[in-house]
Amino acid sequence: MTLNIALINMPFGFHIYPSIQLGTLSTLLKSHDWPVKSHYLNLHFAHQLGMPIYNQLCEKRFLVGEWLFSHLLFGENPKNLDYINHFDAHIDDVCQSIDRPRKFLIEVKTKMVPEFLQWALDAGDWGQYDVIGFSSTFNQNLASLTLAKLIKDKYPSVKIMFGGANFESEMGLEYFRAFPWIDFVVPGEAEGVLVPLMKSLERNEPIPNGVAHRSKAGIVFAENHELHEDFSNNAPPDYDDFFEQLKQIDPDSPLLENPVILYETARGCWWGEKHHCTFCGLNANTMKFRSKPMEQVHADISYLSQRYNSFRFRLVDNILEMKYIEGVFGEMASNNFDLQFFLEVKSNLTKKQIKLLAHGGANVIQPGIESFSVNQLMEMDKGVRPLQNILCMKWAMYYGVEVNWNILIGFPGETNEDYRQQIELIKLLSHMPPPECVGDLWLERFSPYYTRPEEYGVTITGPGEAYSYVYDSEDIDVMKIAYDFEFTTKNKIDLALKEELSKTVQEWKGRHQSDDIPYLFFTKSMNFVTVYDDRSIGNPVKNSFEGPPAWIIVFCNESPKTIDQIKKHIEEFGVAETEAEKEILQLEKMGILYGEKGKYLTLALPHNANL
Repeated sequence: MTLNIALINMPFGFHIYPSIQLGTLSTLLKSHDWPVKSHYLNLHFAHQLGMPIYNQLCEKRFLVGEWLFSHLLFGENPKNLDYINHFDAHIDDVCQSIDRPRKFLIEVKTKMVPEFLQWALDAGDWGQYDVIGFSSTFNQNLASLTLAKLIKDKYPSVKIMFGGANFESEMGLEYFRAFPWIDFVVPGEAEGVLVPLMKSLERNEPIPNGVAHRSKAGIVFAENHELHEDFSNNAPPDYDDFFEQLKQIDPDSPLLENPVILYETARGCWWGEKHHCTFCGLNANTMKFRSKPMEQVHADISYLSQRYNSFRFRLVDNILEMKYIEGVFGEMASNNFDLQFFLEVKSNLTKKQIKLLAHGGANVIQPGIESFSVNQLMEMDKGVRPLQNILCMKWAMYYGVEVNWNILIGFPGETNEDYRQQIELIKLLSHMPPPECVGDLWLERFSPYYTRPEEYGVTITGPGEAYSYVYDSEDIDVMKIAYDFEFTTKNKIDLALKEELSKTVQEWKGRHQSDDIPYLFFTKSMNFVTVYDDRSIGNPVKNSFEGPPAWIIVFCNESPKTIDQIKKHIEEFGVAETEAEKEILQLEKMGILYGEKGKYLTLALPHNANL
């Protein structure tokens, strides 16, 4: 018997690009000659709801997307009914962002969603499949669970399989226990267990390790401790069904014009292997860093670009493999390719590395800046300092690379002074790209704050508040399914400082969205340097410098320099080193130079376009 397999992507999975989970599994299964069909049901719901509204709901927190799909399973239960009132401020924010009243959300939940699920059940001809797999990440869990139940009720012989980030570790096992219509759960990486599972079903053999299943004795699960390490046999992901279905729904969809292609070059985190960032819940039990050979990356990107007629890529890696900077992006730069990439990087990049990334096509980076506070960055165990974050932002801006970042607050050990220092520093950086927001730390499962809370002065008080309102059932242990948790610390931060930080960032963002975009740059002549400064509203300043200050501005432009390096540098011009400290102090006072732990960096960007 050859298995016929379906893979399903449900709302609120992102609709603007195909699922790399489905694409990867489709390729894997097809390589073993199993017929596979990927069903992007999220595309149908996105078009039904309206693309802008759907896109906003994908991004919202407090499980609002889950709540909208919770009606058939939990909608009559008291806390589920009270969700919209309990999270009053959040619902107001959601309604404002989608420009719809509250009754619209209620109508979506009670009418539109049930109708969509019934359509999905009737339209899919699910009885033709032997196995139906759901990949569940973020707010697509209850949509997937509910459709799975409807399919199982109608076609009892079909095997229902779940995996994805929502089913990692303990979470997957609890969902499996609580929802008996699930036949199999893969609570980890699928490559090593999926093919053996399919073969065992074909041959009626014992289920392999790494798959939760049921027997007469109850739930059976034995861990598979082997990580997927050999990427050489991994062909590029298969996105054919996504584009075929998108064309059927909307032949003129703008998503078909130069679409965003998701691609994975590596798994795990090479920094996290040594220093797990204290707040990071990514990677679960798969922290070990594994990357593809560079020649395979080149070949895969070439294939995907041609097959889907696109030059836009989004790398899903948690962190960039450093050797790719030269080996992949340097190679693309030397060939003058016009590919574009979004990628996540560590912020301790040099000017040369950022230049290579930019010229190789990295047009958007997410460097995990998170803060400009020395103490907060140390508490995060990020392995970077504010100086490195500033350097990254400076040269990314210079080379035209967009930087996505946020400021996080609420870390254990924070002090009022941390806030004051950060507020004063970011006022000097108003010429650089502002953060998207100032946000409170979320305590995530798998993070050190979760696994060793007492070590950091953290007290976990319960699951994320929304879980008990959405998954309103006594049959579910919400502590076991939650990905984020409520917690307390011993922090006593002045609320006025939090408000001032948020206000400062809002003003920063406001100026960059206005016609009065701040600037700070310098021009270099033979005998002097001129700094143009418009960081203060309505007060542009032009200062010219000769001699030591001019030399220091240029010398500290490319990378931070120690005071000894600066002294030695100006000595070469025949100037006493005692001049250095006086000039450094003055340039710091003017906000042209930033100093940290005896190192100094010029904050002004060079006007010269050829560096």
